[in-house]
Amino acid sequence: MFNQQRTSISNKFLALLGYFCMAIISSCLGCSYKLLKDLSTDTVSPMEICEKINHLKTPEYLAHFILSAVLTLRGWWGIGIFNVPFIFYNFAQWCEGRHLLDHKKVFSTLSQEMRIIKAKASFFAVIMFYCLWEWATWSPPDYTPLGMGFNTMKNIQVSH
Repeated sequence: MFNQQRTSISNKFLALLGYFCMAIISSCLGCSYKLLKDLSTDTVSPMEICEKINHLKTPEYLAHFILSAVLTLRGWWGIGIFNVPFIFYNFAQWCEGRHLLDHKKVFSTLSQEMRIIKAKASFFAVIMFYCLWEWATWSPPDYTPLGMGFNTMKNIQVSH
């Protein structure tokens, strides 16, 4: 029962979509962190940096929402529900308009933005390691023929 298909969407597609979302989130957070680090050294224009970071916020928020939906559809309720506080935080930021950086106030909120990005990166690192652990320890159900399925670890034979 644990390894049965839960939706009409294949587990392989959901897994690939989840990893794609994690890659989008990681790249958005990494680029935002690098841009804010450049801004802290005061070598670039705050207006350009804020514009670039603001363009990265929407894909990050959408990928996070899709990742939570994918994890929940795959049956990983714990980690899917674990995402709810960050989704609520992102939604609240979006509704209040506080997700956008203002180039006039960016230096006063720079340390806070850096801490938020570090917290999000740590959170997604935990999710990524959990997903990799689940993938590595998952074994195909008995109804899957040998050599078929997303994980082919069933072919490995251990002799005594």
